[in-house]
Amino acid sequence: MNAKVLITGNLGYIGSVLLNEVKKQNTDHLCIDKEPQEGPRELCFNLRDAEKTLKAIKQFKPDVLVHAGSHSVSVYKDNFYDTFLEDFWSLANVLKAIEDLPDCRLIYFSSSYVYSGLPKEINVTEENALKPLHNFGVAKSFFEQFILRNHENSAVFRLSSAFGPGEAKNPNTILLFIRECLEKNKIEIWGSGIRKLQYVYNKDVIKYVFEGFNLPPGIYNLGGNEYVSVAEAGQTIADFFKAKVVFLKDKPEGETLPFLENKKLKTVSGKNFFTPFSSALSEYLSAIKNQS
Repeated sequence: MNAKVLITGNLGYIGSVLLNEVKKQNTDHLCIDKEPQEGPRELCFNLRDAEKTLKAIKQFKPDVLVHAGSHSVSVYKDNFYDTFLEDFWSLANVLKAIEDLPDCRLIYFSSSYVYSGLPKEINVTEENALKPLHNFGVAKSFFEQFILRNHENSAVFRLSSAFGPGEAKNPNTILLFIRECLEKNKIEIWGSGIRKLQYVYNKDVIKYVFEGFNLPPGIYNLGGNEYVSVAEAGQTIADFFKAKVVFLKDKPEGETLPFLENKKLKTVSGKNFFTPFSSALSEYLSAIKNQS
């Protein structure tokens, strides 16, 4: 890879995995995160700081900018106003910094939550009209259009529930189940566990990010190929660690989102990188067991 790659949010979940791969390939890179880090290629400041953001990006002149420096779904649920403003001004500063770099490919992570509000019984494509109900979906759908109207050379990935290696500051369902097994030797599942999630392996996400360097600009669904219930995922993890599963029938289950069709991404890229859920989960669980 000869591209100069800039990663925002490199200490986050997707960003940390991407950075490891970029380093493996000896790619010229620069990272920005608001959490403490040191080094000539690792800058520490909040992207809301317009002066620092513009200076760093304009000086580096990236060929590819992967913007992974935004808040998670759980933060949006609790504080929409402040969270939205921080993500908005951070994104606005990033777009301002590359306005004179039309050939720079911007890669942005949106979310399957843009489809919240649509019937969960349907399969959704990038062409579905959006009417998000969840705070996270409202914000992400706005940011998608804000990006595409200001920087045409952008690839936006609508990401489903990612799992696997990485620095998960806001643990997903699978990681929470794993921690419960290791700490309590049991998994507590709210309700009957019928909620379904479309899990996608982090390693597969990174492969498609690299494909995104050269994909035609636009929006792409990026979810796994399978729809798995919380009960099924929890039982598989519990069996691996020889733990028990407890169903908390009085607790409300989370929202089931519609299934994301991946046809556009697989067709345009010509690649099917999606690892079967059972294989990806087995690999991830084995890696965690070897580390503990």
